[in-house]
Amino acid sequence: MRVNRSVRSWWRRFIGHLGTLLLSIVMGLIVWLIAINQENPLVTQVLPERVAIETRNLNSGLRPTRDLSRESVQVTLQAPRSVWNRLQPRQITAYVELGGVGPGTHTVPVEVTVANPEVVVTEREPEQLTIQLDEVVTKTVQVQATIMDNTGVGYDWQPPQVNPTTVTVRGPASQVAQIVAAEAQVYLRGAKSQVERFQNLEAIDGQNRPVAQIEILPPMVEVVVPVERWPGRKEVAVRVDLEGQPAEGYRLGPLKVDPNMVVLRGNSDVLDNLGFVETEPVSVDGATGDLRAQARLLLPEGVTAFEGDVVDVIVGVIPVEDSTRITLRPIVRGLPPGLRSTVALDTMDIIVSGPKSILDALESDDVFVILNLDNYSIGAHVVTPDVVYPDGIRLEGVLPETVEVIITSAAPTSTITATAPIQLTPVITPAVAGEGNEDETQ
Repeated sequence: MRVNRSVRSWWRRFIGHLGTLLLSIVMGLIVWLIAINQENPLVTQVLPERVAIETRNLNSGLRPTRDLSRESVQVTLQAPRSVWNRLQPRQITAYVELGGVGPGTHTVPVEVTVANPEVVVTEREPEQLTIQLDEVVTKTVQVQATIMDNTGVGYDWQPPQVNPTTVTVRGPASQVAQIVAAEAQVYLRGAKSQVERFQNLEAIDGQNRPVAQIEILPPMVEVVVPVERWPGRKEVAVRVDLEGQPAEGYRLGPLKVDPNMVVLRGNSDVLDNLGFVETEPVSVDGATGDLRAQARLLLPEGVTAFEGDVVDVIVGVIPVEDSTRITLRPIVRGLPPGLRSTVALDTMDIIVSGPKSILDALESDDVFVILNLDNYSIGAHVVTPDVVYPDGIRLEGVLPETVEVIITSAAPTSTITATAPIQLTPVITPAVAGEGNEDETQ
């Protein structure tokens, strides 16, 4: 009996302290959680980039009527700050589950998963997608070659030839039903001979609009577009005959002809031997600037130009460029009163470039190097010089680029005042009787 009473007493004491023990554990856990949260708090924020939405487990016999690869979702995540610092976009996946879904229109949830278990998805936008699924069907359609531009002037294209002439289109039933042809768009780009190339195909409906989500087999066809010259016509280049030379110190620049190509008509045998047509001579002798002139085409007998036999010619005449170095003594300006300056060097080199005729005519007082000392005070300063030079030339460099200038106070001028000479005035003291004559009376 005494043992039982002792056990019951111990058990009562244990039960009495259990509440205190549990409270201590709970308080310790709370303190630990608070410390952890302060050191590495939870952060909730939106991902800066949207996440592309994938489709999973779609029946191979079904296909969406629109391109779902362009769909994306904006995701808000919650994670410890340290996890955000190392979170990678590839760890986040968004998808719609289409397993077991049949033809028709369906609204399915957008699922977002994160590879890191410490990250929680709190929001996603949109939460659902509405998708129309159609059965996949095929159809054979004709290939249609569409010419998008023109041949060169004086040439024409003939009906295009395509190989193969038919292709198979495959896709959602509602999309395939709209297709009337597979189009190959061909650009001739001023061709003057037969055009041959492989061209991609695009499914089009009855209004020549592209139909999306369609697979074309084969995806490319060979297109041949015959190009023939109009009988008795030919497009040739214009060549300008220049005579003479520009003035000394100048050279020929760009040459412009308008039009630079002309369409000729005449005997086919004559045209076949023409690669270009020349103008009458245009003189540039002694020119010092651009020349503008109208020049007549020198056409063979029996050949005429569709738009007339005169062309506009602009001949560029530009100065010959050169460069030179000039050594100059810098000029100080703007030094405040009461101050004087000492420049660390006597001369500076200036490099200028421009037309040779202008450089050859430069005089010593055409270019200046100025050290502007406005707002400078006593002390040593690094000053960037200003260079003044005439129009028509360019400043290429200044050597050196900066100059040290020491500014000091101007010492006051010493003034010497003349002092009048000192005059000595003799003082005569009268002799006392009986003194100094004693020897004479004896």
